[in-house]
Amino acid sequence: MTVQDNYYGGLNTYNGADVIGASVFDIKDAVFQRIGAGGNTLKVTIDTNYAGAPGTPAAETTGYGALFLTPGANAWNPVGPAPYSNDVYTPGEWSYALTMPMAPSVASGSASLYAVNSGTVVMSNVSGDPITYPFAGNPGYYFRQGQAVQFTPGQNANPLVTGGWQVNPGQLVFTINDNHLLGDNFAFSWAMTCGNDVIQGQVAGIPEPATWTIMIMGFGGIGAVLRRRRQAVALA
Repeated sequence: MTVQDNYYGGLNTYNGADVIGASVFDIKDAVFQRIGAGGNTLKVTIDTNYAGAPGTPAAETTGYGALFLTPGANAWNPVGPAPYSNDVYTPGEWSYALTMPMAPSVASGSASLYAVNSGTVVMSNVSGDPITYPFAGNPGYYFRQGQAVQFTPGQNANPLVTGGWQVNPGQLVFTINDNHLLGDNFAFSWAMTCGNDVIQGQVAGIPEPATWTIMIMGFGGIGAVLRRRRQAVALA
């Protein structure tokens, strides 16, 4: 299942732009799949220009954020109408967070899924100041304010399940070995730590691997029937 980036969110000082700043921050969409034996692993692919950018001047030394998730068929309830330009993070909104290094020196690694109530949600802001431009109190950067972008586990927090992350050209790929803990219906959010672009949405049903196999077989059968019909018409 693919969810397009139709979410703005936060207190957007650009007054309507989806991506604040350079195109390096652009998020295009997120793709969700169930893979592995019994579909016990959730695979999340985020298509974004930001893949490979953390720590570079083009990305203003910002980093990768955390992937936030909340199970449920109606778990996503943003404030206001689309594109939700006034929606900000509220405590309790996200149940789980999958973490990865902010600016890794390698292309892949392990990840851990934590319960959000076992640590601290870090929100997007400027130099630690929660007031956004043009109000007083920060250096004057333009960005999106008040989004959940990172998660800091508590001192005694234990990962619920393991997973992994991978940085491909134009893609961030997360795998979560959740054994269906998250189900096939859930809300999600991801953003780089500056919050210059944010993707959020509701995932409504992910086909299981067996379902994809049946669908592919069905498409193949339909194709075979059409080929036989064309052959019969040609002979006639």
